[in-house]
Amino acid sequence: MDKDTFDRFIHFGSIGDKRSREQIANAIYSQLQKKSEEGIGFANAYTDNFATAIGEILSNPTMKELCSKDPELAEKITQDILDFLNKTKKQLNKTTNPFEEEIELKDEFQQSKKSEFKSKWDKVNPTIKEIYDKKDFDATFYEKEFKRSLDEKIKDEKDKPSFESVKEHFNEKWDELLFKKQTKWELEQIEAERKKFCEELYKRIEELKKLQEALEPFTKELGRLWDMSKGNWQRINLDILKRYAELLQRDKGLKELAEMLGKMRQAEREFEEELFANIQLKPEWKVEHASKADLIGIHESDDLSSLLPSETALLADETMQSVFFKKFAEKKLQTFEYQAKMLSYREEEYQDKRQKEKEEAKGPFIICVDTSGSMHGTPEIVAKTLCFAILKIAIRDNRKCYLISFSTGIETLNLTDLKNSLDEIISFLSMSFHGGTDATPAMREAIRMLTTEDYKKADVIMVSDFVMSAFDKATQDQIKSAKDNKTKFHSLVVGNSQNPATVKDFDSNWFYDLNNPNSVLTLIKNINEL
Repeated sequence: MDKDTFDRFIHFGSIGDKRSREQIANAIYSQLQKKSEEGIGFANAYTDNFATAIGEILSNPTMKELCSKDPELAEKITQDILDFLNKTKKQLNKTTNPFEEEIELKDEFQQSKKSEFKSKWDKVNPTIKEIYDKKDFDATFYEKEFKRSLDEKIKDEKDKPSFESVKEHFNEKWDELLFKKQTKWELEQIEAERKKFCEELYKRIEELKKLQEALEPFTKELGRLWDMSKGNWQRINLDILKRYAELLQRDKGLKELAEMLGKMRQAEREFEEELFANIQLKPEWKVEHASKADLIGIHESDDLSSLLPSETALLADETMQSVFFKKFAEKKLQTFEYQAKMLSYREEEYQDKRQKEKEEAKGPFIICVDTSGSMHGTPEIVAKTLCFAILKIAIRDNRKCYLISFSTGIETLNLTDLKNSLDEIISFLSMSFHGGTDATPAMREAIRMLTTEDYKKADVIMVSDFVMSAFDKATQDQIKSAKDNKTKFHSLVVGNSQNPATVKDFDSNWFYDLNNPNSVLTLIKNINEL
């Protein structure tokens, strides 16, 4: 956590002392950064009655989810909460205390001398009886005790309470009850301010959450999106982003179309040799000595099941039995020898070569967008939405993007670092469409960019209603030359009033019929057939 962010609160805050303010700031930030549901562990007394409010503020699960992933956002919200604490405490200090008169009366009575008791008690007694229930603060009881402590007729000190002890007990009781009332009142004031603060805070959190879901490539910089009050991040711009995100979500076809642009490019294929381990199974015969299949000879052993008849005859003669047992013990009995072979397989590894296809990395985009007056209205929404979808793909795939807007002239936007170009993207989405149509300067600029290192393998996409003149001969020759160099040109025709002489210069022509809800599906089908 950047401690400089919280210096103002730590050194000049209104709550507690410097050490406690530093602990509060660190605890709030730490709580936002972790996913556990444990509280911050502070007592109200330690935080000037703000512990409960802080715990309630930090209980929002969506806020904790976003902050756990984004330290910058956690710092920003921590600072907002600290500002809320300071502001509310100062407001409490300026607010008239509803118990001010009672506090003055209490202090006056506590500082009074024994000789002033009667006059002071005559003010205090009816006030206590009016403010407090008897069960909470029994003024009659203390009145009797004070009388007994001042009664000179009572001589036995054991039966006579000390005036100072009665007064001390009375003051402690009054302090306790007044403190509870003040604390309750302060907590109510803090709670009212907390609700107002949380209403705005949680509203902004929910906006961020929805924006994150719709615009995930952009919302990795939530800290910048959060600060709506500085630079170009005004609420109107946030609304613009939300508007196109919602439109993109509703029209799944346009999203699919933009996704397919990246797949459309027929990347040059090259082959590379790759060493790999190949496994081959080779058959072999394995001897199974325990199996009796083929008789292969005679040998010496102690296998009684394979004895030769001559060895069995030794057992028939009592005088030769000892010879048999000796040969058995020494495994020298003459026995038949058998052997069996089983067919088995063993793995043999060897090096081989094969051809592997390697596809080129996806190229960047050059998008030419018609911003003339004829595109105003629904065509404008379609054009911006398509560009927005392509920008999302470009950010996701880390692909560069060059925007060219054209009417009678052109404006360009080089988005080589998309993740840090949000202000420029918002500016583009905010532009209005007006003026005449001349696509030739935009196409020439696109072709010029194809000669640069960053965009030499780009897809060129032109979005327009194509109510315009055909390209001149020189531009057509440049387009043909770029095609020969493997560049693909795509047109998205919005409406059905296009000039055929213009769209014929493109490799692919996709038509978006404003009056046909299935138009996008047709586009997808056409693209799949290419």
